[in-house]
Amino acid sequence: MLLRNLLLILFSILNTTDLSKLLEQNIHLSFDKRIEVMSEYLLDTPFKESSIGEGYGVDMDPVVNLNYTDCVTFVEYVIAFANSVSLEEFERNVRFMRYGDREIAFENRMHLPDNQWFPNLTNYGYITDITKRVGRKYVTSVKKTITKDHFQIDGKIITSEKLFSRSVSIDYIPTQDISKILNNIPPLSIIRILREDSYRPYLTTHIGIVIKKDNKLYLRHSSRHFGKKVVDTPLSTYFATFESYENWKALGIAIYKINDIRKKDAE
Repeated sequence: MLLRNLLLILFSILNTTDLSKLLEQNIHLSFDKRIEVMSEYLLDTPFKESSIGEGYGVDMDPVVNLNYTDCVTFVEYVIAFANSVSLEEFERNVRFMRYGDREIAFENRMHLPDNQWFPNLTNYGYITDITKRVGRKYVTSVKKTITKDHFQIDGKIITSEKLFSRSVSIDYIPTQDISKILNNIPPLSIIRILREDSYRPYLTTHIGIVIKKDNKLYLRHSSRHFGKKVVDTPLSTYFATFESYENWKALGIAIYKINDIRKKDAE
């Protein structure tokens, strides 16, 4: 365990050194271009569930670990990079997205996507829900309610009751209507995949960033199913997989714009 942690620290230092150079080299680029640069930089990064932690206590993994990503950490790193000009600012943005202004601790992390991560990133200004703007007449909504039964996963207390909305309403475009709005989805927006309500403490099962290449839309995402790494999957191909979700059916998608919070802070 000690050797593993030392190796993680070493690899983390090497990767953050590269990241610091990347930030410096691209400081002059537009906000949108910086989203493209960081998301492309992370292409082929291996997928690993639970690759980050607090560096102590319950989860010993580092707060920033660019050796691996999952779908959420991939998006966090891209948002943080686009909103940073230095490594210190990048790390500060990552911490704020995960913990807000609270102490870095396992119980303070935004574990729950529907009742914590998305509402908080929206409140902090990092993202804006544009589902209604894109989906128009096809948009409907679903409610997700959290109870005390959801406070634990595998016997671990995952969060303080004070840190999330007990019930949230989520706008989404139903699966059967996605093809009708596909070409209206803005490049560089976040796609949020929702499934039908169940006993699980979340509806959101995957997120990624829309990239436009050769006049075609792709989902750039950290995937356990498409190569177990960060890949570009044609958006239409990815949405076609929804038909295979037999045991836990796909509900639809929500769409978010990534914001330049540094510009907002200056206003």
